[in-house]
Amino acid sequence: MTQRPRFRDPRLDERFDEIGYVVVPDAGRRSLRALRRLHRQVVGTTPPGFHSTMYSTDGVAKERVNGELTGLLRPLLDDLFADHRPLLSSFVAKGRGDGGAMPPHQDWTFVDEPAYASMNVWIPLVDVDGRNGAMQVLPRAHRLPLTIRGTDTANPFAAIENLVAERMISLEMCAGDVLVHDHRVLHGSPPNTSRRQRVVAGCAVVHPAARILHFRQAGMCLERYDVEDRFFTDHTYGNAAFPPSARRAATIDFTNPTFLADDLVEVLGEVLGVGDADR
Repeated sequence: MTQRPRFRDPRLDERFDEIGYVVVPDAGRRSLRALRRLHRQVVGTTPPGFHSTMYSTDGVAKERVNGELTGLLRPLLDDLFADHRPLLSSFVAKGRGDGGAMPPHQDWTFVDEPAYASMNVWIPLVDVDGRNGAMQVLPRAHRLPLTIRGTDTANPFAAIENLVAERMISLEMCAGDVLVHDHRVLHGSPPNTSRRQRVVAGCAVVHPAARILHFRQAGMCLERYDVEDRFFTDHTYGNAAFPPSARRAATIDFTNPTFLADDLVEVLGEVLGVGDADR
């Protein structure tokens, strides 16, 4: 059985296992004022398009956001989960502009899948809908065959990206609602065409026993790195060299699958004709 953080509410656990995500209304509302204040202090106004504090070249700022944001989110995480460990916290925002669209993707592999599964906790600080970049998800995509996602790894969904985008569900949420999704679930979001910046607080959570990993494509093979938590703030996205907080542990003979439309039908079944029952 895959080990992951378990919800205190068994109904959420059951739903998460089935479709790979849950939305918990109002769960983060008590934290909104403090989260908004922290974002104003360390980020301020978001530039046009997509912006994540994890992509910053300022290691000190990334470390501050990670530490202070994790501290603010701990009560919420403790309320939601019976067993978990916060790994990485960041702000993800969209200023107004067409450049902020995020195509369907899976997040990085953080743990030894499928023995473990990691999760993303996503809390919008403003109401979100199709106009300003609401999250879109493909239910049950965590059941697809194993992929490994990391630095320079191939996109297994490149051939069917448009099909996936057409079938995704848009999750309209109020400020303070909480989305939790498996990192393997395909997700994305449209650009922000509203006049107001769309700001989200996010936190990756893992099972306390999970070893943290990162992968990098090296020719036809993958390099597996055992990493300290601080790797994700030490490392500057796009840099060829990894910091000392990543230690190369193995070279793996693995090639990501190339998914086609039939693969989605076979594995996800009725998701290709998804309706209100999956919302």
